[in-house]
Amino acid sequence: MKQSKISILVIIILSATFFFTSCGKSPTQPETPQTETVTLNGQVIDFESGQPVENAAVKILADTSQYGTTTDASGKFSKTIPVSKSIDLTVVASKENYKSDTVKVFAVPGRTIDVPTLKIEKLKTTSTTGLPASIVLVHQTFPSIGVRESGDNETTTLTFEVRDSSGNPIDITRAVTVNFTLGANPGGGLFIDPPSKKTNSEGKVSVNVTSGTVAGVVQIIAEVNLGTRIIRSKPVNIAIHGGLPDYNHFSIAAEYHNVPGLVKYGFTDLIHAYVGDKYSNPVKPNTIVYFSSTGGIIQGSATTNDMGEAIATLITALPAPVHPTLGPGFATIKASTADENNQTISREMVILFSGYPIINVSPTSIDLPNGGSQTFYYTVADLNGNPIASGNTISVTVEGNVKAQGDISINMPDTQSRSWTQFSFTVVDADPDKIDPQPVTIKIEVNGVNGKNSVTITGTSR
Repeated sequence: MKQSKISILVIIILSATFFFTSCGKSPTQPETPQTETVTLNGQVIDFESGQPVENAAVKILADTSQYGTTTDASGKFSKTIPVSKSIDLTVVASKENYKSDTVKVFAVPGRTIDVPTLKIEKLKTTSTTGLPASIVLVHQTFPSIGVRESGDNETTTLTFEVRDSSGNPIDITRAVTVNFTLGANPGGGLFIDPPSKKTNSEGKVSVNVTSGTVAGVVQIIAEVNLGTRIIRSKPVNIAIHGGLPDYNHFSIAAEYHNVPGLVKYGFTDLIHAYVGDKYSNPVKPNTIVYFSSTGGIIQGSATTNDMGEAIATLITALPAPVHPTLGPGFATIKASTADENNQTISREMVILFSGYPIINVSPTSIDLPNGGSQTFYYTVADLNGNPIASGNTISVTVEGNVKAQGDISINMPDTQSRSWTQFSFTVVDADPDKIDPQPVTIKIEVNGVNGKNSVTITGTSR
């Protein structure tokens, strides 16, 4: 009986323990720290030259973990690593034949860290190159630059290499100071920087050339003074071109100011635009100039050459031009481009399209007294009263016992002036001792690019 009571008591105790264990709260489980990241950005450079070091190994030590990356062509690196707490990191940069460099940084999860610049120094070795013997240009960022405020590159960088007599670049143990000088140059405030610099571990040295306000060609010479002798590079030529167009330095001209455009289609006239910048330099080559005409056909655009000249071809054709002030026959030619403010600037000129020559003469008959003279006035103009073009001739010939003097042989100039439509000549008795009446003939004739025409006058010399 007593044993039975003990068994019942044990069962009750176990049941209660199970009940309270099941109903009670579970023990708290240990939490796993949340992992975040940190990004490290930095650069590795050469200790002596300050030049970036490419393909350097970068090792990041974090407690018992380590991570690695390499630098790019600019010597820069970026690495993102996991961290669960704020921590001190060790960053080590190394490369073959260099002494490594180490920095420590404090990293906070979720942050980006700019690592102090790592400077690795080349191991000192016995020189394997000879003494400096020559200097050559090995790189140039731009073959040409623009003048100041041209909107183009104003600075170019030249990299020279100093070599020994075997043609090998000198190493750091043979490093020398290279001096840079200007040869022929346009002036205008151009300059070089630095004026001198020491070669790096690869025997290289660079100089910047910055333009001034004058276009032209500048020569750069690199030289090394070795005490007993001086070695020099060949002069390096750099073209400095002009800036953007300026209205006060923009002009337009034509090969012909008078063309036979009303009678001859397909006659060509060259239109020249001369474009300079605000410093009076020719603008940058290949600057675009646009052309338009109120008569005929014209090339829509042309680009400037080295002297700032752009040439477009005007072709005589329909439509026949009519100028609002000068009237029929006059075409307006416009040349346009854009200035440094991206504003359109334009220049205009007038070209005369002339027509078929019409001849009028007064008087229209001849009655020359013995020993006397008679004056004739005549005009040669097109249907609009305008002069005919160059390439035309006007001649006056006489038959009979007379001679003519005055405007009797004319080569027409390239003109738009109506003064070149009015002419005169005088016929005189060539033999006043003869008193018998003689027939006289006068012929006024036009011949040339505007066409042919003539007028004949007849009469008597007494």
